[in-house]
This record gives sequence, structure tokens and C-alpha cells, in this order.
Amino acid sequence: MTATPAFVPAQLVGRQAVLDTLDGFVRRLEDGVSDIAVVTGPVGSGRSAVLEWAVERARASGLVVGVARCSPRESQLPYGAITQLLGTLYRPSRIGALASGIGPTSRPTDTVARMCDTLLTLSAGRPVLLAVDDLHLADAHSLRRLVDLIHRARQGAVLAVVTSPVPVRQVLAAAGAQPAAPCPVHTLRLDALTTAEARGVVEARVGHPVQRSVLTAAGVAGWSPAVLHAVADRITALGRPLDTDAVPQLIAAARAVWSTRALTTLHGLPENVLALLRATAAGGHQLEPARLAALAGLDATAFADALDALRACGLFADTDIPRLRHPWFADDVLAGMTGPERDRLHRRATSLHGQEGARVGTVAELLGDVTSLVRSWTASDPAASSRPRHAADLTTASLRHSLGEPVPEAERARRLIRLAAAEAVTAPQAADGRLRQVMLRHLSRETWPDVLTAADLLLSRGDAETARWVIADVHQRALTKIPDEDLRPLRALGRLAHKEKGGLPLVAPPPIHSDRPGHPAQSAVLAWTLATRGDDRARVLELARTALDEPGSAPFMCRIAAARALLCADDVSAGLGRLEAVEADARRSDALAAAAQALLSRAEARIRLGQGEEALRELTAATRALPPASWHSLLAPRLAAAEILALIRCDRVDEARRASERARSRPEGHSVTTAFLLYARAELALIDRDAAHALLLLEECGRMLRAKRWHNPMLIPWRSAAAVAHHHLGAPATADDLLVQERDVAERWGTLSAFTALRARTHGALARNGVEVPWAAAGTDRSAQPSPSSPSLLSSRPAQDSLTATPDGTAAEPDPLTPSERDVAALVLAGLANREIARQLGLATRTVELRLTHTYRKLGVKGRAALVAHLRARQEDG
Repeated sequence: MTATPAFVPAQLVGRQAVLDTLDGFVRRLEDGVSDIAVVTGPVGSGRSAVLEWAVERARASGLVVGVARCSPRESQLPYGAITQLLGTLYRPSRIGALASGIGPTSRPTDTVARMCDTLLTLSAGRPVLLAVDDLHLADAHSLRRLVDLIHRARQGAVLAVVTSPVPVRQVLAAAGAQPAAPCPVHTLRLDALTTAEARGVVEARVGHPVQRSVLTAAGVAGWSPAVLHAVADRITALGRPLDTDAVPQLIAAARAVWSTRALTTLHGLPENVLALLRATAAGGHQLEPARLAALAGLDATAFADALDALRACGLFADTDIPRLRHPWFADDVLAGMTGPERDRLHRRATSLHGQEGARVGTVAELLGDVTSLVRSWTASDPAASSRPRHAADLTTASLRHSLGEPVPEAERARRLIRLAAAEAVTAPQAADGRLRQVMLRHLSRETWPDVLTAADLLLSRGDAETARWVIADVHQRALTKIPDEDLRPLRALGRLAHKEKGGLPLVAPPPIHSDRPGHPAQSAVLAWTLATRGDDRARVLELARTALDEPGSAPFMCRIAAARALLCADDVSAGLGRLEAVEADARRSDALAAAAQALLSRAEARIRLGQGEEALRELTAATRALPPASWHSLLAPRLAAAEILALIRCDRVDEARRASERARSRPEGHSVTTAFLLYARAELALIDRDAAHALLLLEECGRMLRAKRWHNPMLIPWRSAAAVAHHHLGAPATADDLLVQERDVAERWGTLSAFTALRARTHGALARNGVEVPWAAAGTDRSAQPSPSSPSLLSSRPAQDSLTATPDGTAAEPDPLTPSERDVAALVLAGLANREIARQLGLATRTVELRLTHTYRKLGVKGRAALVAHLRARQEDG
């Protein structure tokens, strides 16, 4: 009996459990026991390497081994796989003699079939390992014969080891090769490697240690050994120490290997699996499972089987809603279809998206999943009722038809962009695919303006994650085709996409950014970058105004960024006016997503100004331009946050709660826009008396903003809300520190007065909805007050008296105490102990102690006796 080989190749790191199981099967085969094992795993997981190990293990034991390696090319040849098996099991002379003895037949395939039957009989009684790699790529004739061959396990000793990313039952069912009786099958799953294992694979291949950060490249394809080998080979090819600039090249190598293997896998997928994959590439995760099944033309059973197969292959993510593991793979999938096939699929996708709106005539009905803020403003909209029905359907249908005509490349790119604009409302995923197609497949000097337009529209949809890698890819390929001057707007869009979404490095080297911009688009994005950091307000104003003075030179998203920078810099009238101009220009160009983004930015500005009703009007216009269901999951959190905050500013808290619940039911991407929704939910938590939960939300909001270097409190005053939460949790010192930090940033930025007003409006809205905000009740900016020992704060008069004039004509100092603190102080003055005060006010003793502590600090007194003395002195003075 031969022992297991001691050497385990590097590509089998992390596979020891599977190897041990296969070794046990080989030992059982030597003892005459049959088994069937299926090695499965996602794309690039090393199935072939594990099978090769099993083959070598059996040969080392002196066993008879038959091997077949299936491929897309041989899948079209009848008996291609079974012929490979016969060629490894028997000498060519024996096969030739057998073939000559059979005699002439009507068809060559009959000869092969009879040879298989004869050889099965001749080989009975011998232990045999039958190894078939990529069973899903085998032809149907071979699959049926393989089933018969494997069933010989009942007559002799056979170990059948096959690899397949797809469940074997689905492979056999598709070929009509189901076994006559059920067979026990051992499924051996190859999972993704751990971080330590992945690092070991790379270091073993390159021959030296590597930085941990290099392994982020493997994340593009799920830590598979094949991808890790590609990364290692790229490291070796570089021939120099690794640095940050090398990471994009590693990412590109990883993606190329994964895509190649994934496309190879597609050749052997059953029809129902391919149908679901293509439907997802066209319709995306915007379609719920039932509609996705309808788009693929599958019933419930076929849909479930296809979904299981795609997840097993690693082509789908392990999420509740079916979606591709990598968004960029959608282009590869659709590229493998013919033009008519793609058009038919897109027409069906559009039809499914448009079913809800086919019978309606008003904007509110057209939106389907309409929000409360839209219902309140669209009922009386005359433009809504006059909108022609099916206009979008007619436009998209005619444009799709025109794509089948032979036209120049530039004209085709323009038609694709027009079709994407028309589909943005009804089929946003399909629209995104059109835009990516323009960028990736129509890149030339003649079509360059269209490529820039497509990049702008793709980013306006909110999918900053996809936009940033597509832009980086296009920029890399355009370096040798497009003049540098013309590349600058694309670089600006790439930088803007990177600001909205972080994550792994880009697939291609990112466009080079400069802090000395030479194009209005670059000036706009640099202005927004500096504004988010709260850095150099004077330069921000100069850059933003320069960019917006040449609106025709900058893409829509760059102009929106410049206008948002003006708003952060407290140039409100100019910022709102520029956003209005962007919206008008975007509508004229049918860029509805860009128009919606401009309106959303205007709504956010209205919220900061405390104009809740005006903000709701802006949001209504935004959702009229682009229905909520068509907003990308990476942008939807900003829309939801704006709705919640606008409703709170209008004191419509119940509606704000419902809006928050609706947002939970929608998929959310992970980007900096999530911070806006976290903040809005934190305000609701404060109103609902859950300061602890509010603080958790605010801390995560602050973490996300700091990670992107968004320090400017004019964007989100999260520290102001966090100070309120700390106050309620008994940490007034922390609250004061947060207020001072926030005020210092605003002062350095140069918008102290505007920010002080913003903070007062924020605290005022909370106070109106029942949240105890001590400095809001006093009508002052707590961070701007003198120290607690200052005599100017020593007032114990009721809040309503603090705004009256003193006898000498000067304004009385506001009372720093909250109503609850004044109640406790009055009972202390009356001589009650803490426990008695707690009993009388219905509070916990600890709460009374905390309120007294706050009172001591605010009035600058030390202890109970000093407080009583101070209060009596105030009474005498009054």
C-alpha cells in the first residue's frame, strides 16, 4: 500500500481536508470498495489541481487510471470525453483491434458506443479510477456513457472522481443522462482561501515575502488560487519592489484571469442557468426575483436550480437578491450574445420595468413605490396629467430598432446614449450597460465626446463604484489615442467617483490628479475636494466660480460638485442658482439622473437653511425626474436621508419614521452617501428618546466621513447631534468638547456665522420635537459661550424671561439651565435631599445627581451649599 505523497503543491494550500478525503477513497478502492466523488467550487478554486493530485495518488498505488479533460471545443464532438477515457485506459493497438472486429456500421457514433460497451465488459473486475475534469463541458453522448460506466461500481471496484462547478444532477439532467437508480455521491467543496493561506500561495510562487496590502488584489475574485497565481506572476514580471502604483496592475491581472475562467465556465452551463445569468446582466438587482425569473423565462423550480448553480460557480454573490458577484462581468456576459439576442432581452427587461407605469397618467401613480413627500406635491401638478402615456416605451423601442441599422461608429455611440437616457427611468441597469458599452467598445478620437458624456451620465446615476473602475480602464486605454487636454474632464470625473466610493484600488491605474487644474472640470472637482475637507475657502470660491463660468466645458456632475462647494462656502444664492442652471441643461439633454442629482443637492441646501417645505418641493421634482425605484443603491441613501430630514424640519415626525422604514426595505450600497442616512436616522433616534442608539449611528457616520476626509461640518453637523446624545447619556464634558471641535473647524473654514445658524436650526428642530437641548433652549451657541465660571452665565430665571430687557435697558443674560435642571435646583433650594427630589419628580436618584452635576458646571459653583447660596443671591438681585 502506497502512502500519500508528502509534497503538497502550492496551488493546493488550504485543501488538505479534501485531499485527505480523496486519499481515503483511493485506499478504499485498493480494498475493492467503490465511491463517487464530485469536487466542486467557484471559478478559479483549483478543482483541476485537486483532481490531478488524485490521479497521481492512484497511479503511485499502481491502479488503472482513466482521465478525460473536457473543454468547450470538445463539447461539440460526440463521445469526445469517453474517447479520452478509453485512450488512457487501453493501448491504441487494442482499441484499433477492437474497432476493426466490430465491422461496418451505419454511423461512426454507433461504433464508439459498441466499443464502450465491449470495453466495459472487458474491464470488469479490475480496480479503476475514472477521473473527469470539468464534467459540465462534456458532450451529451459521453455523459450518458459515463453514467453507465460509473454504474459498473456495482460489479467491480470503481472510484469515479469528477470536477464540476455546477451541481452534477443539473449537468446530467440537461444531457438526459440521469442514472437508472440513485447513487450515493460525496461532494467535496473547495472554499475561498483564508488571508494567511492566500499570502502563503503568493509568497511560495514569488519566492519571497510580500506586503499584506498586495493581497487586496485577490479580493477582486474571491481569494481563488488561480487569481493568486496571476497576481504572483505579475509581481515576478514587475522585477522591482512593490509600491502603490503596482497594485492596479495586480488588480488588472486578477480580473483578467477570473473573467477568462468564468467565460470558459459559461460554455457548459445548462440553458436555464445561462438564461438567468443573461437576465441578471441585463436587468440587474433592480428586478425582484419573481420578475427576474420572468425575464429569464423560468418557472420557480428552474429559477431555483439556476440560482443554486450560479452561486456554486461563484458567478453570483451570496445575497438574498440575485446579483452578479462582480458588476463588470455583466459586460462580458452581454458581449457573448448576438445583437438580436441582446435587443430581445433588453426589450423584455424594459417591458417588465414598465408594467407598473403602463396604466397610469399622473406622476404620483407613475412612480409606483411613491413616497409620502411626492404624494403631497404631485396631486395638483398639471404637467403630470398631460404627460403622454407610453412615450418612453415608444422612444426606447424606436432607438433599439435603429441600433440594428448599419451606421457609423459615432452615430451608433450617440444612439446608445440616447437609448440609455430613455431607459434610465424604466430600465436603469440596462441603461448603465449601454453607457459602459459606449465607453469600453466605442473608444476613438471621433467618439471621444460621446465617451465623456457616457462617463458623466454613468456617474450621475450614483454608481460611483462601477464608474470609477470603468473610467480608470478607459483612461488607461485612451492614453495613446486621445490628447492630454481632452483627457482632463475624464480625470476629473474619475476623481469625483473616487471621492464618493472607496474600496479596493482601481482595475487600471487611476487617472492622475493635479492640484493645479488646467480644465474647468478639474477646477470644479478640486473645489469640491477642498470644500469637503474644510480647507482654503478662498481658493474653493475661486475654483468653483471659474469652473461654473464655463458651463459648456464641464460635465454635469463636475458642475454639480462646484455648486455644492459654493453652498459649503456659504455662497448660497450662487450655489442654488448654479444648480438650477444644471438642472435645466440636464433636462434639455434628457440627462434625467443628472437633473435629479442637482435637485437633490438643492433640497439638501434647503434643509440646512431650515426650509423644510421648500426641500420637499425640490425632492418631489427630483423623484419626478427619476422615480425612487430607479435611483442606484449607492445614491438612494442620500435621497432617503433628505426626505427624513425635510419631514423633521416640517415637524412631520411620523412621516419621517415611515420614510426611514421604507429606506430599510431597499438595498443599500456601502459608500459615503450612507453617512447621510445614518445622520438622519440618528435625529429620529434622538426624537424617540434613544440617545444610545443615536450615538452609535452618529459615531459610525463620523467614522465614514473622516475615512473620506470629509471634515467640513457644513455638510453634516454630526458632532452637534452627537453632543445632544452625550448630554442625555450624562457626559456633558464630552458634549462640550464636540461642540468646540466642530466650531473650530467651521471657524478655520471661514463660515462660523453660517454654521452657528445651521447648528441652531438643527438643535431647534430637535427641541421642537421634544428633545432636551440645553443650549438650544437658551438660544445660544454653547461652544461660543465663555467658561462656566463666567458671571455672565449665572442666571436662574425662566427661559421666557431671558429675552426681556433689564431695567437699565440692556438685554438680560439667557438662563443656561434646562427646565428639568431648574426644577431640581428649585427643590434643592427648598432643602430637599436627592432621594426626596427623585420621589417628588418621579425620577431615579442617579438622574437627579446627574442633573445637579450639570447645574454645578453651568453655574460655576462647587457643591450643594454653593448652589443654594448662588440661587438665593439671584433671588435677592431679582
